[in-house]
Amino acid sequence: MAETGTQPTASHDATAGYEVLRGCVPQEAVHAALRHIHLDVARRGLPPEELGTWLWNAHWFPHLKWDAEIVALLDHLPDELREGEVCDPQLVLQLPDEPTDAPLEPHVDQEPDWAAGRTYRRIVGIALTAGRESNGGLVVWPLNGADPVSVALEPGDVIVMDPRLPHASGFNREGGIRYAVYFRFLEPR
Repeated sequence: MAETGTQPTASHDATAGYEVLRGCVPQEAVHAALRHIHLDVARRGLPPEELGTWLWNAHWFPHLKWDAEIVALLDHLPDELREGEVCDPQLVLQLPDEPTDAPLEPHVDQEPDWAAGRTYRRIVGIALTAGRESNGGLVVWPLNGADPVSVALEPGDVIVMDPRLPHASGFNREGGIRYAVYFRFLEPR
C-alpha cells in the first residue's frame, strides 16, 4: 500500500512483458533500505578493491543483500509476486556516466548454475530513488516488438518483468546516484 493510504496502481501492456506497480512499497521501507546502505558506507567506507568489483558486476554491497532492511522490501509485494524461490537480491546503483554516444546493449538475465535447470518465474525491481531516462533508469525492449522504452519509476514503485524481457540500465547524465533492488524468483523445486 502506498504511504498515502491508497492502493498501488498498475500500468502495463500485457504483451510487453513488464508491469509497473506505482507506490507499492511504502516510503518508510524505502528509507530504511537506503539508510542501511548509507550507514554501511559511513562505517566501512568504500574500499577501492570492492568498489571496482561492484561497479563492473552491477551487484553493489553484496554483503547487505540478505539484511533485514533489504529483504523487508519483499513484505510489501502482493503474495502472487513472491511465489517461487527467491534468489540473491541485487542492489543496483547507477553512478553518473561519462558522456558517450554508445548504444545501450540489452541483456536477459541468466539463471544461476545452482538452479539446476529451473527457470525464473519473474524479476521484480523496487526503486529506492527516482529512475528516469536522464539518470540511467531502466530501459526495456518490449516482448511485443515495440521500440525500447525508458521506464520512469518513483521511490517505492515496483517493476515486474517477464524473465525473457531484454533490459539494461540507461546512461546516468545527472549528478546523483540511482538506487534499486532486484529480486528474481525461480520456479519451485
